[in-house]
Amino acid sequence: MQKWFVVIVLGALTHFGASYLVPLAEKDQGLFGGLLRWVWPWGVGDSGLLGKVNPSALPGGGLFLALAATVLSAMALLAVLGIWVPAGWSRALAIGGALLVVVLMIGFFGPTKVLPILVALGVIAAVTFGWRTFQVA
Repeated sequence: MQKWFVVIVLGALTHFGASYLVPLAEKDQGLFGGLLRWVWPWGVGDSGLLGKVNPSALPGGGLFLALAATVLSAMALLAVLGIWVPAGWSRALAIGGALLVVVLMIGFFGPTKVLPILVALGVIAAVTFGWRTFQVA
């Protein structure tokens, strides 16, 4: 597996966490035939165990999870690239970010949360089962 594929996957994981901070407005949720909603999983009105997504007042638990998942995933991406974060941290950061994304998505579960969960589980599997891509020098 190529290093750049890992960078793209970790970038997507970072995006899924960060997009919580800017949920799609109701009028924008149907853009591109509704496909935008599948790559931008957060929309105004999403609700679940952690509350209801409202752009003026995001649920605190979800906000904390989203920020933590975003920071850990972004740090894993930087570690893989060898920028600012030691490369040896990439595995732990990737697993931590992916686990937080899974928890966040389950907290507001819906059909648009399936892709982010699958990406996060793929990252966890890749790291856990020893794919060497996360040991980038």
